[in-house]
Amino acid sequence: MRGRPGMVKRAPSEILVLAQHPQIIAAAMEAAQRVCAMPPCLIRHGMEALRYLCGPGLPPRRLLVEPAAAGSAWAALLSILDDPSLTDTIIIVTADGLGAPTGMAALPAKAAALAAALRARPPSTHRSLPTSDKALARGLGRDGLLVRYQPVVRIADRRPVLVEALARWRGRPMMHAPDLFVPALERAGLARILALAVLSRAARDIGPLAPRMAIGVSVNVALDQLLLPDLSIWISQALRSGGLAAQDLTLELTETTPVHDRALLARAIRRMEAVGHGVLLDDLAMDDGRLGLQSLGFAGIKLDKSLVGRLPADGRARRFVRHVVDEANRRGQVVTAEGVADARLWAAVAALGVHRAQGYWVGRALPAAMLGIWQRRWAALA
Repeated sequence: MRGRPGMVKRAPSEILVLAQHPQIIAAAMEAAQRVCAMPPCLIRHGMEALRYLCGPGLPPRRLLVEPAAAGSAWAALLSILDDPSLTDTIIIVTADGLGAPTGMAALPAKAAALAAALRARPPSTHRSLPTSDKALARGLGRDGLLVRYQPVVRIADRRPVLVEALARWRGRPMMHAPDLFVPALERAGLARILALAVLSRAARDIGPLAPRMAIGVSVNVALDQLLLPDLSIWISQALRSGGLAAQDLTLELTETTPVHDRALLARAIRRMEAVGHGVLLDDLAMDDGRLGLQSLGFAGIKLDKSLVGRLPADGRARRFVRHVVDEANRRGQVVTAEGVADARLWAAVAALGVHRAQGYWVGRALPAAMLGIWQRRWAALA
């Protein structure tokens, strides 16, 4: 579809069917129609599915996939589909229930069985998360950590400007979201190692892409890490390992720890600015007590998705955001709206003068290798 990205009309599908075999298509479509009133989305080729899943818009929550239809795109599809923030249920379907990829189970192409699987509760992702501090440390040092990148675009001209690095933990049946493993790492005293691992991975992944795509990358950092005097030293080491320029890295101060010493935080922000890293105040919400921090020299403010979701119907939320934007304009800061999930929210933040948008309406959190597909899809919609 051609048109303005802020006005994309593609309706989200709750269920995606990727299949080519006529028997599988018939059974999967019938099962989907039994379970969901919204028509399922049928895709017949793996590369077409990649373009769909990497593009803007709300992700389908349940998927019926014939591996043979995925073809050479199978590995890339799995790298997207096993993220619990994108999908609840993945069902592998073959004509007879046999011949599933190694380590996976398949259901036969029977509508009743597929409908029952679609209705079932999503599998728990807690099962394979390491329980001991040593196991967590080993996972960080090996292949336990995954990093995904969610695009951020400038609202005025819809140009990509940034991707946010989001940590995931490799798990089965799906990877684990941060709210499951980050607290465990913090309790184990591994917060700094996690931050360094994400920084190093982001430098390696985005370093080669930054000049070509004209983007930077932002990485979350906790308050206690930001205040460390030697933070800039180990950041520079991580950036050199991946060839990422200092000005292409932005830090996002997470909201988990209260700020008790504003002068100390202001000095830390100036230290980062002196070596080329802007610092954003992440997840600003109404009544969270952090609005006063805007004056401390942050490069920008990120509005929490809970606040953004209230904007169309809540006048008080709109007045709050307008005040934040006015202050940001006066201080030379950028304001980013998180959680922009549909055209209504895009229009709301644009009307309030917000500078940047991030969320499913713009793009999903993707492996670095998929960002080029996303960029082409976004450009086509523009």
